[in-house]
Amino acid sequence: MKRLLQIEFIKLVTYTGFWIPAIFWALLFVLCLFLGTQISVNIPGLDSGTFFRFPALWNTTTWLASWFNLILAIISMIFICNEFSYKTFRQHVIDGLSRTELFFGKVYLMFVFAFVGFVLVVASTLILGIFYNNAETWPLIMDTIYLPFVYFIQAFAYMAFAMMIALLVKNIGLSILAFFGYFVFFEPIVRNFFPENILMFFPMKVISNLTPAPDVFQVSTNAQFTTTINGQIVDNAPAASFEMPLWGNSLVAVGYIALFLTISWYILKNKKL
Repeated sequence: MKRLLQIEFIKLVTYTGFWIPAIFWALLFVLCLFLGTQISVNIPGLDSGTFFRFPALWNTTTWLASWFNLILAIISMIFICNEFSYKTFRQHVIDGLSRTELFFGKVYLMFVFAFVGFVLVVASTLILGIFYNNAETWPLIMDTIYLPFVYFIQAFAYMAFAMMIALLVKNIGLSILAFFGYFVFFEPIVRNFFPENILMFFPMKVISNLTPAPDVFQVSTNAQFTTTINGQIVDNAPAASFEMPLWGNSLVAVGYIALFLTISWYILKNKKL
């Protein structure tokens, strides 16, 4: 593992096409998080500061960070497609690396990227916690401390899917178009033809559901009542929706990661380099 990571990092050290989007990803997340703390939501009964205090703070930071996982996916497609463009895959095989080692080198590198994202989320959450939480609320830190680990699964899942696309297409521009075409258009359209208890198992649906939005952005599912002319109370609550618990969603996401990686390994094993 160490040797494969050393090989990968040697290629990335002087590659500005990696460092520029990577630094942009980290800075943009931190900037958006800072700007979020400056926004005051004027809704009766709602204190926007709640989202920057524990335990809701974990939900806020992981949800915001999840939007930037798409940048991690793009970075993954860039460095994988470059292996074909610059013939480095072929050169590695000539130098004695097996295709399996080439595959695991990329997997280990994506693991490192996801771990860096995990550390960034945890660090930014704890720093915000120092400024927005008093001594009484700090014990609440443990209530949802598992959310950064779920974020890690999501980040790795997006990159695993991006790796599969990149190995199939081999071109940076076309890979990015294919990734966003599936993410934004194809799957959302196809999901409309399936009942809710099935559509929730589609890969992008599963992966995106790992980091739900804070409560203020979600439509309330609480029962709502109105009174008719004759005084009868009518329940206007929306129909019950099918939702997997987070642990179930996480297990399905891990299953998709295994599927994406298996397909990627098969493609790399049989593809002309």
